[in-house]
Amino acid sequence: MKFSLLVVLLFVSVGLNANNWPSFGGQFRNQYSEEEGLRTDWGEEEPKTLWKLEVGLGYSSIIEVDGLAYTQGNSDGRNTLFCVQADSGKILWRHSYPCSKAPKYFDGGSRATPVVANEVLLLCSHEGDFYALDSKSGKILWTKNLVEDLNGKRPTWGYSGSPLVVGEKLIVETGSENGSLHCLNLKTGDLVWKSGESEAGYASPMLYGEAPSKVLVFNESGIVIHDLDSGKIQKKYQHKTRYGINASQPLIFGKKALISSAYGKGSALVDLTRKMPSAVWESESYSCQMASMVRKGKYSFGIHGQAGGRSDQSKLFCLDLESGKERWKEVGFGLGTVLLVRDTLVILSDRGELCLAQANQNKFTELARFQVLSGKNIWTPPTYVNGRMHCRNPKGQWVCLQMRKAI
Repeated sequence: MKFSLLVVLLFVSVGLNANNWPSFGGQFRNQYSEEEGLRTDWGEEEPKTLWKLEVGLGYSSIIEVDGLAYTQGNSDGRNTLFCVQADSGKILWRHSYPCSKAPKYFDGGSRATPVVANEVLLLCSHEGDFYALDSKSGKILWTKNLVEDLNGKRPTWGYSGSPLVVGEKLIVETGSENGSLHCLNLKTGDLVWKSGESEAGYASPMLYGEAPSKVLVFNESGIVIHDLDSGKIQKKYQHKTRYGINASQPLIFGKKALISSAYGKGSALVDLTRKMPSAVWESESYSCQMASMVRKGKYSFGIHGQAGGRSDQSKLFCLDLESGKERWKEVGFGLGTVLLVRDTLVILSDRGELCLAQANQNKFTELARFQVLSGKNIWTPPTYVNGRMHCRNPKGQWVCLQMRKAI
């Protein structure tokens, strides 16, 4: 009953339905879609390209809500949020503002994915510019800067996480020594509470636990669990890397969290029921630097690897969650990303190949493969909603494919 209340709370707060993808990672930030109808029997055919757009530099993924799709990019010293008609690619409106591209070991540009909740679009730049816009018109409702207004400390590679919305509460990481996590009023931007002192990570806050719910943050120090109503820290689990890079989204199931990082740290399945959370198992063999893992039953799938000198060691893997043991591995995707659509893995390689495979714990079985994007360092996960597969590269090429079975 409590879990049902939590699900209802989520659906009411962000206006979710099966045909929306309102935030990074989808409805529950787990890179999973329950949508039926994804075609897998392509043979020699390829998906129809519905439309293409150029949106500027960045790694912001695509969201789609009520037939409108959004993402952001950087060009000519400005960040721009695009709102487009999802079925045609027609640009309905833009929101643009000054922002440097901030390259650091890659192309630069926008990192964070927008969020739509209760017809409010929330947008954060890598520099900390934060906007609340009307999601239909683009009208500015309020704005802040996470550094200047909330005393935040910008992470080395820029703000990358998306805010979390629960009811009228908006949760955002600032990295401030005096309140690393801020809760604001969604409609006004006024402070509700602030808590914590850890530097910001690169993952997005998540809702955790039975009602009354909690907020789980994967910041530079590891897992921190806050009370949703007061912000009070309830539990911590340390998981630090050499550079404070915790970017892969945690997988929460039941009262456990699967986390993963690179730089010699690896993965851990963390039991959150204890007063002092502890690892059920740990392994350096599965180091997901940026791409989030997905879960199907007792198994998870992800991409092990690290940008730079170790990128040639990357692999797609299937993991037994109970034991932490590898079931199988497959190479050839680089530091790509993974999405789970019911029983099908959707893998976008870091060179722009889109691969469909069975989410099978016994062996890797490829179903189809297409070249959909050009370039390299393609680390933005695809989005699948309403039969449309949205993909983008860091140069700003946004491609929308029709991948639903014919009716």
